[in-house]
Amino acid sequence: MKSFLTEIKKAKGKLLWSILLGVLLLDFVWMCWIFSDADETALTEGCYQLLMNLPMVNTITMPIMAAVTASQLCDMENKGNTYKLLCTLQKKGGIFRNKFILGSLYILLFSLLQLGMILLLTKMFRVSQELPADQIGYFFLSTFATTIVLLLLQEILSLMMDNQLYPLFIGLIGTFAGLFSWFFPNLPLRYIIPWGYYCVGCTINMDYNETTRVARFFTVPFSYTAFAILLLFAILLYLYGKNLFLKKEV
Repeated sequence: MKSFLTEIKKAKGKLLWSILLGVLLLDFVWMCWIFSDADETALTEGCYQLLMNLPMVNTITMPIMAAVTASQLCDMENKGNTYKLLCTLQKKGGIFRNKFILGSLYILLFSLLQLGMILLLTKMFRVSQELPADQIGYFFLSTFATTIVLLLLQEILSLMMDNQLYPLFIGLIGTFAGLFSWFFPNLPLRYIIPWGYYCVGCTINMDYNETTRVARFFTVPFSYTAFAILLLFAILLYLYGKNLFLKKEV
């Protein structure tokens, strides 16, 4: 607990909350733009429209947020090269674990705030559709689980690389790959890369009629199998990343 509280103190001056609020504000403005020209007919399925568009926006914003958060959590030790000093005071495994737990708490807070944003948007634009509790649950699980895996991946990269630009570039490339997976549903890319699981976890789909220019939203089953595989991957990645950090020469 003492080492975890120390980790919190180290992150205190980094204003990590400003990163979360900045991304949340961007999401809010983006969703307001989508709803800006919506008529009463479109608002009858406004919740489905939100729950389909927001995961796509998350594919762009959340990996970058995870990369920046992980980089900031590891920034002090990398810049000052203080790992040798730290490891005389606490276990190396504790350093890895505490950074991941702290980052996960930030991601959990963001995911909860995003649910509040959805509720606010439905009130602001007077969406007539009732907010489906099960779809909200699937959205939260997908957002939180996928971002946690990306945070873990970025933490490992940040701890193992002295130059923090490389992990950020990898996160950016992953963002483009995840966005690419949305537009090619027949390719298995979304199941192979963790950035694609925002798309895998989206339970709202759309059928657009080009003749009438009317979009019809419908639900699809949540892929529990895919997210069980993602969970298994996260466990293996955590064990591998921790072992890799323990072997790192400081």
